[in-house]
Amino acid sequence: MNSRTILTTASTLSLALLFTACGQEDAAAPAEHPPLDIDVTTPVTESLVEWSTFTGRLEAVESVVIRARVSGYLKSVNFKEGQLVEAGDLLFEIDPRPFEAIVNLAKARVAQAEAAQTLALANKTRAEDLIRSNAISREELDIRNSEAMQAEADVLAAQAELEAAELDLQFTQIKAPITGIAGRFGITQGNLVDGGSSGGTQLTTIVPQNPIYVYFDVDERTYLNTLRRIQAGQLPGRADNGHMPVQIQLTDESTFNHEGVINFKDNQLNPGTATMRVRGLLQNPDGFLSPGMFARVRTPASKQEERLLLPDHVVLTDQELKYVWVVGPDNMVERRTVEVGPLHDRLRIIRSGLEPDERVASTGLQFLQPGMPVTPRQPQAE
Repeated sequence: MNSRTILTTASTLSLALLFTACGQEDAAAPAEHPPLDIDVTTPVTESLVEWSTFTGRLEAVESVVIRARVSGYLKSVNFKEGQLVEAGDLLFEIDPRPFEAIVNLAKARVAQAEAAQTLALANKTRAEDLIRSNAISREELDIRNSEAMQAEADVLAAQAELEAAELDLQFTQIKAPITGIAGRFGITQGNLVDGGSSGGTQLTTIVPQNPIYVYFDVDERTYLNTLRRIQAGQLPGRADNGHMPVQIQLTDESTFNHEGVINFKDNQLNPGTATMRVRGLLQNPDGFLSPGMFARVRTPASKQEERLLLPDHVVLTDQELKYVWVVGPDNMVERRTVEVGPLHDRLRIIRSGLEPDERVASTGLQFLQPGMPVTPRQPQAE
C-alpha cells in the first residue's frame, strides 16, 4: 500500500469518527416538550352563608308507655294501631265489675264507721254532762273521749279506702294522657292483664309527631368556633334572645327542606368523644318526619358574606394542606395553598389564598409541576 492510499484511508476514518461524535451529541441533547394544553377556571363570587354539617337522629318530644295500673280481664280495645289519638280518649277498658263491688263494700264501711262515730260522739256528750254532777268518774269521761276520737279516725280510714277503691275503678278505663300516634297493641281483648306502677302489663305506646326533635353531636373545634362567633355578634344566640336556625335533610333528599331552631345544648362536653350534644326543634304538622329517622343536619357557621367558590375537583390535598394550581400571567403554573370551607351546591368555598381574577387549572392536574409552562384554554364559567 502506497503512502497516498494510507492518507486517503486516514482521512476517511477521521470523518467517520467526527460524524459519529456529532450524532452522539445530538442524541444526548434533551428534546423540548411543548406547553401542556389545560382548561382553566376562575372563582365564582357569591353572597352566601357557610354551614356546618353533622349527622343527627330524630326523636319524639315526649313518649308515653301505657301500662295497666290494675289487674283484670281486658274488656275492650277502643282504638286502632297507628291511629292518632287525642288526650283523654278511651284506649282500653278492664272489666270494672270486681272494682265496683269493692267500691260498694268501701261505701258500706264508711257508713258503718260514721254510725259508730255518731254513737261515740253521743256518749262523749252524755259523759260531759254527767261529769258536772259527779255522776261518773273522770276516767269514764276520758274513755268516752277516746272512743269518739277512735270513731273519727275509723271514718277517715274508711273514706280513704273508698277513695282508693274509686281510684282503682277509674283505672279500669285507660285513657290517652297525651295526643299522639298510638303504637301496636301489647295485648288483645279478653286477656288477663297485671297491674302495678312498675310491673304492669304494657298495653301500647303513644308518641307525638308535632313538633319533633333532632339530636346531633358537635365536635369541640366547631363548638368553640360557633361560640366565638356568637360572642362577636356574627351569629344569633341566647344572649340577644336570638334563635340559631337548623336545617335537616333526610336520606332520600338532595336539599335541606326542613327548618327549625336550636333550643337546647348539653351542660358539658362528652369527655369520651369531645363532642357537645345539641338539639333542634322542628315543626312537623303533616307528620312526615318520624322519630328514629337519620338526617343530615346543618347550622350556620357565618353571616351572609361574599365568598369565592371553585369546582371541588380542582382543590387537591397534600396531607392536611389544600392547594390549587394557579396559572400566572406568563402561563406558568404555581402551586398555591388555600384555606377551604364546606361545599355549596357542589362548589368548594375558598376562604383565603386566592384572588377573584386568578386562573386555576381544572384539567391535567396530575401532570402539573411548579414552573411548568401551559397553554390555558379560555376560562369557562362554572
